[in-house]
Amino acid sequence: MPGLTAYAGLLATAEFKEGDAVFVSGAAGAVGQLVGQIARLKGASCVIGSAGSPEKVKYLVEELGFDAAFNYKDGPVAEQLAELAPDGIDVYFDNVGGEHLEAAIDSLNVGGHITMCGAISQYNDAQAPTGPRNMIQILGKRLTLRGMLVGDHKALQQQFVAEVGAWIASGELKYSETVVEGGARQAPAAFLGMLRGDNTGKMLVTF
Repeated sequence: MPGLTAYAGLLATAEFKEGDAVFVSGAAGAVGQLVGQIARLKGASCVIGSAGSPEKVKYLVEELGFDAAFNYKDGPVAEQLAELAPDGIDVYFDNVGGEHLEAAIDSLNVGGHITMCGAISQYNDAQAPTGPRNMIQILGKRLTLRGMLVGDHKALQQQFVAEVGAWIASGELKYSETVVEGGARQAPAAFLGMLRGDNTGKMLVTF
């Protein structure tokens, strides 16, 4: 499911094309880590990811082949993204929302595309979100924002299995999982850990 989400969200929803510069938030998560690698394998000019720890940033660049990555806890997302993408981005795959979405809108080039897959920064908010505050740029830049649910893309399943399966078999595409032992009693703690960003890749609980 995360794999098809990444594949369809990048290629169908965001209408990715060879040469695009791509930014992925939550890039060390189950979907994000695959989005970046698929973009790279499909000929992106640059793939940038954000994550929540130095270890995850290192993993994205050294293990998964992202061109660059940053720790969003180190400073304003907009400033860090602008530094790594001085010529802007063409595609933003949004798993986080909030500050990340606002920063991406600032960095997107004219005609850019956003896939809105998740908004994990807002899932536990006790108050209504305050932004993004720069939505007016969507008009001037003629941006396309599309929400996606993986269930809408069942028609791509066979194509996804054939192409991505070959990449996994050849070692060109990698994935990681965080496994919590202990069955149902550990599920709440694992879920909260996922919301905190404790996981790299999919968070799984063994039963």
